[in-house]
Amino acid sequence: MRLIAKAKTVTTPELYKEFFKIYYKEKTKALVMITMVIGIVLVLLGLYAGAQQWNIFSVAILIGGGVMLIIYPRFIYKRPYNAVKNNKITTWFEFFEDRMVEINDASHDEYEYGEIKNVIETMNYFFIYHTKEKASVVDKDNFTKGTPDELRKLLQENVPYKRLKNI
Repeated sequence: MRLIAKAKTVTTPELYKEFFKIYYKEKTKALVMITMVIGIVLVLLGLYAGAQQWNIFSVAILIGGGVMLIIYPRFIYKRPYNAVKNNKITTWFEFFEDRMVEINDASHDEYEYGEIKNVIETMNYFFIYHTKEKASVVDKDNFTKGTPDELRKLLQENVPYKRLKNI
């Protein structure tokens, strides 16, 4: 089959941060909504309790707990990010009409497009998910053959695709 695109990705702390933000954003959508609603209810209950002159300790717990539930899910990615941010891996990718090949020092993997779960594109990267937990990250700035536009077209034709413009 014909080679469409070739790219190289070198992992950096910025890449890991973007990956984990997207991963947890996609994985915890329902959790974030639920915790936000509960957090807002707790803050409102705390404000009501304060207006009703409840014990200041109870008011503080309600408002503080509510604020934590609203804010914390937005920073859930930081623990796994900090664990791997300094790992440096260079991976080469080749995209053919029927499959992609991923090569690094530890492995040589081939994936037919039908095996890919989905793709999320940001301004800088293509995140190609093989499972819910495993993804390949293709840096848009390091194509040695083809272009990001050609890869986008190929992936959009073959796998579920989502483009995030604000990340």
